[in-house]
Amino acid sequence: MNPEELILLGSTICVMLTVHFSMKLLSEHVLNWENPKEQKAVVVITLMAPIYVIGSYVGLIKFLRQQSFLHIVRLC
Repeated sequence: MNPEELILLGSTICVMLTVHFSMKLLSEHVLNWENPKEQKAVVVITLMAPIYVIGSYVGLIKFLRQQSFLHIVRLC
């Protein structure tokens, strides 16, 4: 495996774990909805993790596919 594949594999595993545990936590809060004001804030904060990790993963994929960015960094 080359380093790019290894980075992509590791980040894929991290993305899957983050989304899994976030969805598990969200489902537990929604199914046990007892304190709406507090739990609404917890749900919003918990949703930040999968949204951020998926956006970062897409950016990583685009970065690994785009070699011209490295040439720009080298020129700077």
